Amino acid sequence: MPAPSATTRLLPASLAWLLALWFACGAAVAIAAISAFPSLAGRGVIVPGFEMLADHDPAASGRLAAGFVMDRVFAATDLAQWFLAPVGTAVAGLCWWRLAGARGRGLAAVVAILAATALGLTLVHNLSIGPSMLDSLAEYRRLLSNGDLASALAVRDGFDATHVLADRLYGVRMLAVGLALPLSLLLPGTPAGRGS
Repeated sequence: MPAPSATTRLLPASLAWLLALWFACGAAVAIAAISAFPSLAGRGVIVPGFEMLADHDPAASGRLAAGFVMDRVFAATDLAQWFLAPVGTAVAGLCWWRLAGARGRGLAAVVAILAATALGLTLVHNLSIGPSMLDSLAEYRRLLSNGDLASALAVRDGFDATHVLADRLYGVRMLAVGLALPLSLLLPGTPAGRGS
């Protein structure tokens, strides 16, 4: 059997690295959020200027503090996924197009479909759900800082409902990337897929 060409080796290796970075990015922000929000909510941390919320609901005050801590993390990982999602999906499509052999093409097709699904969910989040949540969060914080607790809590209820949807879609996105990653390591040209 002839040795795989440089392209046949480079594409699956690049794909595996991109998927690994994409998955690590998604997992890191999830782990950070799972750590920060319950921990600070349990301690009832008070943010200066938002003491009224702490008096009303200490756990919500802690979650508000966690939100301020996590703002930059969410922004950075959303930005990273803006790059990793389309580039990873494009490389997956190239692997599907370039790989010879029925097994290699079929496996590459599955990886490409999983990557495209995750890309679609990234676009839905970053173009629609994410901006809507940021607007609601900014309005919630603005109302709290102005002392309008009742209006702030109404805005937070809407944010919480959207957040549930966002969490579910994020889980599906990371599941798709998490499934695509090990499959990409079996593509022809990779160490595990050389027998293909």
